[in-house]
Amino acid sequence: MFSTGRFRRALVVVPMLACWAPSVRAQPPIPSSEVALYRVFLRDGTTLLSYGEYARVSDRVVVSLPIGAAGAAGAADAAATPALHLVSIPSDSVDWERTDAYADSVRATRYADTRGPDDFALLSQAVSSALTEIALTADPNRKIAMAAEARQNVMRWTAEHFGYRADRVAEMASLFDNVISETQTAAGIKNFDLGLIANTAAPPSVPLLPPPSLQDSIEQALRAAAVAPEATERTSLLRTIERVLSDAATSGQDAWIAPMRARVGGALAIEERATRGYDVMTRSVLTAATRSAERADVTGVERAIRRALSEDDRLGQRRPQEMASLLAMLDGKLDAARRLRLARDAWAARSELVTKYRASLAQPLYLMRLSRAPLDEIRRLAGPPRARLARLAARTDSAANLMAVLTAPAEGAGAHGLLTNAIKLASRAAALRERAVLSGDMQHAWEASSAAAGALMLFDRAVDDVQALMRIPALQAPR
Repeated sequence: MFSTGRFRRALVVVPMLACWAPSVRAQPPIPSSEVALYRVFLRDGTTLLSYGEYARVSDRVVVSLPIGAAGAAGAADAAATPALHLVSIPSDSVDWERTDAYADSVRATRYADTRGPDDFALLSQAVSSALTEIALTADPNRKIAMAAEARQNVMRWTAEHFGYRADRVAEMASLFDNVISETQTAAGIKNFDLGLIANTAAPPSVPLLPPPSLQDSIEQALRAAAVAPEATERTSLLRTIERVLSDAATSGQDAWIAPMRARVGGALAIEERATRGYDVMTRSVLTAATRSAERADVTGVERAIRRALSEDDRLGQRRPQEMASLLAMLDGKLDAARRLRLARDAWAARSELVTKYRASLAQPLYLMRLSRAPLDEIRRLAGPPRARLARLAARTDSAANLMAVLTAPAEGAGAHGLLTNAIKLASRAAALRERAVLSGDMQHAWEASSAAAGALMLFDRAVDDVQALMRIPALQAPR
């Protein structure tokens, strides 16, 4: 809330006019020399130029890096419009105190060169309107309250507008101080608690650096490539620098371009050589680790990890993120190898017991195999004759008796249960088929068919599980 209606309307008009002005008259496009150029100050004392504001994303700073004479007066045509390249650098490599102070100065200078004069003119009009309305107010207390509120809004204007013309705004605030003092004296008002010091913010005082030359921008781009943690970013940035230098070489004969191109070419060769080296090392190490893990060779996987670390040292530790990913995969393979080693050792320790149990299942399995043909006939409601039914019932009874005296080890509990249930269903199928034959009841025949189908299905599963008992544990494929 502002203290007077006119003052309130006038100050509100400031941002409204700023937003509405472009729709009233078309503004010419901003030339490259007028683009706001920010600086990112690094902790080592060097700087990076940012074409427009930088962005902080988690633990990274994303900078639109101009490669060329960004806005430099007299720049060659080839470099007049710089090549822009996004690059991210670690946030902890930035001197944020100097970087933020410089950004405030850039914003203040930009504001002073664009909207500042118009906004200040509107503020001056608003102050004049407020003083006029205060002068026409008869109530002393109301007049003091209006002047105090208007004064606070004037003081706040400077802080909200980058300290633009802070000295003149302080003079405006002092006009309301005078109104308050004169009104108090004339009305004999005492003990009115009001600080009469115009506490306006001063504009940023960090001097702006001139736009870099083409050579300076190339040096800054190389510095950015040195601190960028991503290898792909470094390579892409170096190739952009190489392209800009190639274009500049055709438009001028500066002596520094040739050695700079050689320097960039050398850096690119190092990055490309490192990329090839890490690709070969990654494939080789992963292949060796995978083969060792499949054999439950824990020592072999550990040897592959040591080899990866040794190769990383030999290659200059130039790919920390790729190495972190590789080591994470190798840790997974080491864990898989350890689990498989334990499973195989456990299997070997109990293999004798499992072998004896499997041998004891030979007779029940044999009896059930002989029963497959009559069970299939029962399932299809195609027989068998009563004589074969009697033999089926006798075989299932014998198999059930054999299973009853067996004790399955922990590994064979599943197979034992499946085979026992398969024998019970086979015995039930034989009994139901016998009842259907004696009674001629089709319902009993269908029930026998269902029991026979279940017996065959469970028997096949039991056979698979029994065969798996003697299978050496293998490495599970990743899902």
